Amino acid sequence: MNKDFWTAGWTARWFSRGVSLLASPVTAPLNSWRRLPNLAKYTLYTRVSLQAIPVVLLSAYFLGIVANAGTLNPSFVWLLGFSVILLIVTVLVYEYQPSLNSHPRRSVQPFFFTGLVLNVLGVVVSVVLQIPGLNMSDNTRATALIFTLTCVFLLSIAYIPWMNYRWVWLIAMSAVLWWTSTTTDYLSALWVVIPPLMAGTVRLSVWTVDVMKEVERSRELEASLRVTEERLRFAQELHDTLGQHLAAMSVKSELALALAKRGDDRLENELRELQKLTRTSMSEMRDVVSGYRTVNLATEIEGAKSLLADAHIHLSVIGTTSQVSPAHRELCAWLVREATTNILRHSDATDATLTLSSTEVRMDNNGVNKDIGRLSGLSALRSRAESAGMTLIVSREDDQFSVRMLINAPANTPAEKEA
Repeated sequence: MNKDFWTAGWTARWFSRGVSLLASPVTAPLNSWRRLPNLAKYTLYTRVSLQAIPVVLLSAYFLGIVANAGTLNPSFVWLLGFSVILLIVTVLVYEYQPSLNSHPRRSVQPFFFTGLVLNVLGVVVSVVLQIPGLNMSDNTRATALIFTLTCVFLLSIAYIPWMNYRWVWLIAMSAVLWWTSTTTDYLSALWVVIPPLMAGTVRLSVWTVDVMKEVERSRELEASLRVTEERLRFAQELHDTLGQHLAAMSVKSELALALAKRGDDRLENELRELQKLTRTSMSEMRDVVSGYRTVNLATEIEGAKSLLADAHIHLSVIGTTSQVSPAHRELCAWLVREATTNILRHSDATDATLTLSSTEVRMDNNGVNKDIGRLSGLSALRSRAESAGMTLIVSREDDQFSVRMLINAPANTPAEKEA
């Protein structure tokens, strides 16, 4: 029986590994997609969509020609091979185009100029081959027309949208298509609308990517401004509290020094006043720091709701602050503050959940797009939690991030009065 048990366990383990290996080609790309930031997802989606347009349309176009032709002449085979090269260069132009990427990559210039030169030469040569005075064969002229349409299409969708004087180029491409249609097949006149249509589609896609980038920059700037605003507030409060006392202490110390030089009996009285002023300043400074450092759980939850709502993140709260013992509320309030800050700074979350109970306080969010790394705020909070007999656990699974404060022992911190 024991042997059968171990055999079954071994079989199940290897079966699980086999399933994981078979599923990895599907799950690995999906996991990589989930970890991407929202901006990177959108740029990747736009880039792949634009790459698919010429590949799908030209593939369907050439397959239709092959199906109708039956036998292929050598010139068409050469045309097909050269068109594949142009398509590959076009895909690379899209892949490395800065306006279609969320982060810097290798330069697009070599691919862009190579593709531009090849396509322009293709248009010129194919148009020349269609001149009636050259007396080319019907097969040659038909092949040249196909190549003209291919090059004009690729120029309109992958090159002209990023060029200066793009409307001049588009008019020229439409004129070329009109000329070829009037000299060969009038049905090809429908292609005249392709250059402005394709270029306009690409420019619209680039514009939407630019809007997404501006939104992301605005979000980062807003988070930075919030931190700067809080620093300025604290600095202003310190200045307002201690500025007057420090000025008075300076005057008192100068007076005491002068009295000491003269041996005046009033020196002792001035020193006592200076000592009193120093103690008052220290007391008020402690009040400022205490007010800045002491947090309230109910207030922090309301603040987290407001901050996350401003960032279009929905926060669901399960439980109430009364379920958390008063002795633990201050550290749990710090957990809410730090977790909220990390959601705003280090994720592209759309939903977050705060769970309150007598045994733990937990904050979960989605939208994690990179490794956890070292979070200094949570590291400091973990040390404080351990000294209070509590445990802080930080975990991540796929795009889900979780911070838990386990209340497993009485805290040594004083009870906090809830508002």
